[in-house]
Amino acid sequence: MLFTSIEYYLFLPIVAVVYFLTPRRMRWGWLLLASYFFYMNWNPYYIVLIIGSTLIDYWAALQMERHSERSSRRPYMWFSVVANLGLLFTFKYFNFFSEQASQLMQWMVPGANYSVYLDVLLPVGISFYTFQTMAYTIDVYKGYTKAERHLGKYALYVSFFPQLVAGPIERSRHLLKQFHFDYSFDYRRVRAGLQLIGWGIFKKLVIADRLALYVDEVFGSPAAYEGIVVWIAAFFFLFQIYCDFSAYTDIAIGSARVLGVRLSKNFEHRVYVVTSFQKFWRGWHITLTSWFRDYVYFPLSRIQRGQRWLLVTTVMTFLLNGLWHGAEWTFLFWGGLNGLFIAVEMLWQRPRDRLYAKWGIGKDSNWRPLLGFAVCFPLALLSVIFFRARDMVEATMLIGNSFTIKPIQLHQSLLVSNPIEFLSGFMLIAAMDGVHLWAGPRRIDEWLSDQPAGLRWGLYLLIFCAILYLGIPPQRQFIYFEF
Repeated sequence: MLFTSIEYYLFLPIVAVVYFLTPRRMRWGWLLLASYFFYMNWNPYYIVLIIGSTLIDYWAALQMERHSERSSRRPYMWFSVVANLGLLFTFKYFNFFSEQASQLMQWMVPGANYSVYLDVLLPVGISFYTFQTMAYTIDVYKGYTKAERHLGKYALYVSFFPQLVAGPIERSRHLLKQFHFDYSFDYRRVRAGLQLIGWGIFKKLVIADRLALYVDEVFGSPAAYEGIVVWIAAFFFLFQIYCDFSAYTDIAIGSARVLGVRLSKNFEHRVYVVTSFQKFWRGWHITLTSWFRDYVYFPLSRIQRGQRWLLVTTVMTFLLNGLWHGAEWTFLFWGGLNGLFIAVEMLWQRPRDRLYAKWGIGKDSNWRPLLGFAVCFPLALLSVIFFRARDMVEATMLIGNSFTIKPIQLHQSLLVSNPIEFLSGFMLIAAMDGVHLWAGPRRIDEWLSDQPAGLRWGLYLLIFCAILYLGIPPQRQFIYFEF
C-alpha cells in the first residue's frame, strides 16, 4: 500500500475515524491491528518476522531490567543484537557475502563452485524496524530508558504504520512513551498533518518521479551519454532522492500527526545545498545518521584516543552506513567516500580557518558558504553516481564519461527526454527551493498556517492542480523501500 495510492487515502481516514471513536484504553489495539494490516498488504507471511523481533526484544529488555549490574544485563543485550542482525544478514546480506566468498574460493581453487544462494524476497522495512528495536534494547541495557511492560504498546512502537517501512527510525524514549497518552481530536493538528501529506505527495509525484524520467534514461544506458549530460543526471538524481525520501517522511509525519503522534524530523530544508559534508549529514536522514553516531561512532571512538583514530572511526562508520543501504559495492564505496570527505574536512578545518583569516574572510562572511559549495557540491554529485549506478563498472564508466567534453552535449541533454520535461525539472526544483527559502527554518505546515487564508487556499489549489496535471501517473515505489 503506497503512500501515493488511492488505497492509502481510503485506509488512513478509516483508521483515524475508528481511532477517535474507540475507547481510549483500547486505541493502541486498533492502531496495532491497522499497522499489521498495512504491512501484510505487501507480504502477509513476513509479519512473522516483525512479531518475532518484537517478542525477542520485549523479553530481552524485561530480563535486563531484572538485573542492576551491566555484566548481568550484557548477555540479553547481545542476544537481542545478534538476533536482529542475524535476521537482517539472512534476508539482506547473505547472498552478497556468499557471492564474494565464492569468488574468493574460485580464485584460490580455479573451477570450484562454492556459491550458495537464498531465493528470498527482501522484507520491506527490515533495515528500519531492526535498527529501531536494537536501539531500544541497547538503551535499556545502558539505563537510558525503562523496559516497556505493556507488550501491545511495545509491539505498536515496532510496527507503527506511518514510519514502519522507511522511518524515521524512532527512539523508544520519544515514540514509545507517546502511546501511553490519550489524544482527542484536534482540528489544527489534523490540518497540519494534511498539509504535510499534500506537500509530500507534491514532492514525490510532481518533482521526484518527473526527474526520474531523465535520471533513469541516463543511468540505464551509461555508455550512451557523456559530459554535461551525466552531470545533469547526477544533479537531478540528488534532488530526486531528496524529494522522494523527504516526501515519504513528510507523509509519514503528517499521517502520524493526524492521529496525534509526533515523529522525529528527518531532513533539514535546503540540505541539498552542500556547503560542508559534516553539515550535510547533520541534516540528511537525521535519524539514521544519529543512530550510527550513538551506537557505532561513539563506542568505536572510545576504543583509542587521538585524532587519527577518530578519522578512522568516521570512515568505518560511513562504510557501515553505506552497507546499511544495500548489499552492493557501490553503496560501500559511496559510504566510504562520504566518510573520507568528512575526515578530510576535519583535518582541513584549522588550516582552512587560517587561510580564510589571511584572505580577510571572517566567520560570518558570505564567501565561506560560497567557497564550500564550490568544492563540496561537485563532490556530492560524484558520490551519488555510485549510489545510483547499478554496479561499480557502470559507476566508473559514468564518472569517466562525465569528464568528456564535446560542444554538442547540451543539445544531447535536451534529447534525453523531451525539452519540456528537461526544463520543467529545473523549474520545479527552483519552485521547491523558493518555498524552502520562504519558509525558512519552519516546518511547511507551520509556514502554511501562518499565511493569510486567501494565500493559503491559493497554495492548496496550486499544489492540487500540480499533482493532478504534472504528477507522473504510473506509481513509482519510494526509493528507500529497497533498503
